[in-house]
Amino acid sequence: MRRSWIAALLALPLQARADLPDQSALEAALRERIAASCAGVTAAVDPDLTRAAQDFVRAAQAGRAPILGSSLLFYAALESIEPAPLSGLAVVAPPERADRAVGDLFSRQCRFNRTGVAAAVLDGDRAVVALVTAAHSTDLAHVPGFVEPGAAVQIDGVLGPGFSSPRLFVLRPGGAADEQPLEVGGSRFRGRATLTGRGAYTIEVLATGPGGPQVVAIRRVFAGIAPPDSPPIEKPRHDTGLGGVEHAIAQLRAAHGLPPLERDPALDAVAQSHSREMARTRVFAHVLATDGTVGDRLKRAGYPYRSVGENIGLSSDALGAHEAVAASPAHLANLLDPHHRRLGLGAARGASPEGAEAVYLTEVLAAPIVASGNPQEDVARVLLDKRRRLGLHPLQRDPRLDALAAAEVRELPGSDGHVSADFRKSLLDKARRARPELHVVAAETFVGNSADETSSSRALAEGNWTRLGVGAIYASSDTFGTSRLWVLLLYAR
Repeated sequence: MRRSWIAALLALPLQARADLPDQSALEAALRERIAASCAGVTAAVDPDLTRAAQDFVRAAQAGRAPILGSSLLFYAALESIEPAPLSGLAVVAPPERADRAVGDLFSRQCRFNRTGVAAAVLDGDRAVVALVTAAHSTDLAHVPGFVEPGAAVQIDGVLGPGFSSPRLFVLRPGGAADEQPLEVGGSRFRGRATLTGRGAYTIEVLATGPGGPQVVAIRRVFAGIAPPDSPPIEKPRHDTGLGGVEHAIAQLRAAHGLPPLERDPALDAVAQSHSREMARTRVFAHVLATDGTVGDRLKRAGYPYRSVGENIGLSSDALGAHEAVAASPAHLANLLDPHHRRLGLGAARGASPEGAEAVYLTEVLAAPIVASGNPQEDVARVLLDKRRRLGLHPLQRDPRLDALAAAEVRELPGSDGHVSADFRKSLLDKARRARPELHVVAAETFVGNSADETSSSRALAEGNWTRLGVGAIYASSDTFGTSRLWVLLLYAR
């Protein structure tokens, strides 16, 4: 019953006046101005963006929505799959000038290929004109905005040129975000998202583009509940800077039972540098030609890490940029990753890619590698404890094998972990000379983040070994990064 009422409400015609240009006149004026201002740009009038603009001007006319860009984008998020639409608004008098106002509402950077426009009469012999533009990249078969609880929503799409490796994420009622499997063949992808209970869901497709991971499609779907017909009342925002962002992240993690992230000055510096570079180059991306990936930036900073994630946002202030980040299921998963322990934030003000003044926000989340004071003993303790839990004959630490392993492990970072046949033969020959009575010697190497990882040693589970030698150091390499734990194990009998 409620569903039918909503459909009827959205179908109501706009309040019209004879002197207000009709829809076809608005679209004709828009095409004319784009052709004059954006040479070579073909911008299609998109039905979803058009419906969003119409919903907005209808709501503004009825007093249900303030005449703000954020309100227009609220309706765009309900109707469209575009991840980063831009809004343009004008209030004109008299209403007959609405078509002339259209040409002043889009960015002269001309970075869009989809548009939607609408106008409606307001009190006082005025009219509101709304324009939505988007840089469309990925085609997605229709995803309904309303379904019954338990429905399986089909995701069937084609990536645009330059994009690959699509991933599907679902943000569920209550704030949990999870990744769903996708079948991928070339640029095509197919998947399914089952919406198990009542509530509001967000379905998102993430793909790898020239600037790294990028949201290419996002859709809000309501299961068993009515979509909202007006924007939420905006709460007072006191600290809109990085302090407000830090507080919002702490609240978000606390709501999900996760510990707070500790601000890390080293990560702050990395985040700030990337924000400044995005603002300087006017490129909003995880990967820039000038500073590389977040892994590249941490490596240059000499920051060793077990896990790392990065979010970037763009808005009028840092908190608004974070709120846009948190609305993305994939980026929300970064914020709620239980492995992360440290947080770095950076913001820089500059011109957006479309030319408007904006703030570029970078959030770096990581779990640092904390080097042990005695990695050799840490590794030995892990191995001997695991051996005991397996119920196998205990291994005896052999001082000569320890000394040999400690000396030879220093050769591994220089070879970037590659153990040649010659190195292995030389190592085993040295072990036999150190202990002539030994019959068999075997060697294993590890490169990782902690001593605990060596518990997966294959030879450890073989019951016939009797002696153990351990070498362990922290070192860096081009392949494995900064301050990794390098381990050489010698098993013998």
